[in-house]
Amino acid sequence: MLNQDQTIPCPACGTKIPFDTNQLILGVQFSCPNTECDASIGLAGESKVIVKEAMEKLEMVKGKISDV
Repeated sequence: MLNQDQTIPCPACGTKIPFDTNQLILGVQFSCPNTECDASIGLAGESKVIVKEAMEKLEMVKGKISDV
């Protein structure tokens, strides 16, 4: 299920594209919901590791904050 709060602007038309970070890291591409736009977003292969590591660090920080 997509998190409607997690979006990125479409590079072609600016419409918000909802996405799931875990699926994005796995290589899933997400299409623009604007029916008049054919654009989609995804991660380049070399970016997957960087994004995965950043998300893991974010989860660690969130865990530490909730422990306070």
